[in-house]
Amino acid sequence: MSWLWGSKRKKVDIKKQLEVANPLPAQPSLLDNYDDYHEEIELMDDSRLFGPEDPKKLSDNLPARLYGCKWKLIYSTFKHGISSSTLLRASRECGGSSILIIKDYNGYVFGAFASHPWNNPEPKFYGNGECFLFTLHPEFVVYRWTSKNGYCQLIENNRLSMGGGSGIFGLWLDEDLLSGTTQPCETFDNPVLSHESHFKVFGMELWAFHDGA
Repeated sequence: MSWLWGSKRKKVDIKKQLEVANPLPAQPSLLDNYDDYHEEIELMDDSRLFGPEDPKKLSDNLPARLYGCKWKLIYSTFKHGISSSTLLRASRECGGSSILIIKDYNGYVFGAFASHPWNNPEPKFYGNGECFLFTLHPEFVVYRWTSKNGYCQLIENNRLSMGGGSGIFGLWLDEDLLSGTTQPCETFDNPVLSHESHFKVFGMELWAFHDGA
């Protein structure tokens, strides 16, 4: 299951923080043969938030470079407690891309695919156009990078954000991982992902990818 985020947040000067650390591809390279990829999907751990078909749905939208990778649960509020430091350390130690899944107290399940680890020493935007936001429940929809700006990923004072523009974030988590906000943003042209823009987190998982080597 997942959690909700809802809290007040400090205003962030997005213009000052916009320094895209990586080139933004016009369009991510997706797999041509999704059926083969589905057969290769292997979850190395049990999930409290994924529905039976959710990994397959998400795999259709992942970059081709992740073909054949095993999915490993590197952080779960159910297993590791509520700690942004633990989440960030797990992402840093694992490296690479990840999928963040959240469930709020209204039963909405949503999240984000991050192209780069949640590990950036400076409060500036980074990541690339492979990033996307998504909803799993009540409806599966993927919101891809629009190329309107480069506000892909941001870490500031242990707060995680994806997407932005005009002073708002597509998805934002407070440092306590108990609450967050989601608003329509130019980066992904997404709607509010949760039941409402301010939400409280019921549960959260962070999944990374391993090539089995």
